[in-house]
Amino acid sequence: MTKRYRETLDAVEVVDRRGRVCPVAFEWRGQRYRVESVLGHWHEDEGWWQRADGVPQRLERTDLWRVEARNGTPGRGVYELVHRGQQWRLDRVWD
Repeated sequence: MTKRYRETLDAVEVVDRRGRVCPVAFEWRGQRYRVESVLGHWHEDEGWWQRADGVPQRLERTDLWRVEARNGTPGRGVYELVHRGQQWRLDRVWD
């Protein structure tokens, strides 16, 4: 079952892998999660969109990761992390 959250993450720890950041841990709702494996990574290129009122709006490149992570409990979960600009958020959780 998938749950959608779209909540800002408290903190994200990353490593640089060949010039790209990759999350290795994150904090959400006061809990620290350690990334066990990256199941997928993709991005949406930056672009320009026109709002309904005709005003153009720039969208920054968005990177998305689907990761398997653990928060110190025996079970693991699958989480979708989104990085746009300086902001990180948790988008979805599979349980």
